[in-house]
Amino acid sequence: MKNLSVRGIKELSYTSFLGLINQWNVPPGAYETINKWVTFSNMDKNSHLLEIATTTGFSLREASILSGCSGVGIDISEDSIKTAKLNKERYQSNSKIEYIVHDAYKYVPKKPFSHVIIGAALRFFDEPEKVIEKCVKDFWESEGYLLSCEFYIVEDIPQPLVEKAYEVFGIHITQVPYKDVMSVYEGLELIYEDRKKPIPETEKELQYYCKCTIDRFVREKGIKDEGIYRALFDRLYLIKKTSNDLREFQNYNILVHRYRKDLFPNRYVELF
Repeated sequence: MKNLSVRGIKELSYTSFLGLINQWNVPPGAYETINKWVTFSNMDKNSHLLEIATTTGFSLREASILSGCSGVGIDISEDSIKTAKLNKERYQSNSKIEYIVHDAYKYVPKKPFSHVIIGAALRFFDEPEKVIEKCVKDFWESEGYLLSCEFYIVEDIPQPLVEKAYEVFGIHITQVPYKDVMSVYEGLELIYEDRKKPIPETEKELQYYCKCTIDRFVREKGIKDEGIYRALFDRLYLIKKTSNDLREFQNYNILVHRYRKDLFPNRYVELF
């Protein structure tokens, strides 16, 4: 690529970098999580799904493979949406899904959705509760499902690692315990939850993943410059290594929440 430089790679935003290299930015738990979302939200070919902060389109694409649903993926990153469209044509060309550049706060769909995937991206928004308000106002009709994952701390994260994560991801990572994280969902019905303890990847696993992803990118783009290759690899490795280092202090859960207009925002069912 003529305009790609070592400096340019370093200056790209986190989401733009993921879109550039076509990282399959999966939710915590990857395929297991998507399988549980589909199963426990009763998703099928009649479902119409929205994925917010879709990046390169993985969750929507895989959900459509499993369920036959239709859907829309939105993201503010043009690079990410461009790559999501490419992935759709490569891996799920006959699906009834599309990807568009849009701000989740401003997006008004042509018709309501039955399901909304937010994955682990809810905390990327300054006011997570407003995303749920948007779902109620514009995305759902009388009923709908919210599919998400949440990281929560089980031990205080050292401040140097907190600062490093902010530099790498561009957001303040979640540093709150389970109950505080879950409070944003207060008005929704918790249909399914699976609490998980992540197992950190080994150095060999990290290296292999980064090599596979960057090798594909440079092969497809015809990049021969070793300096460019190293800059791409090092940035992806830093992202993966930082995520890996955080796992010691975090757990996550796979969540399926239901919205019903007649009940929202009240809760009449105990949590235990």
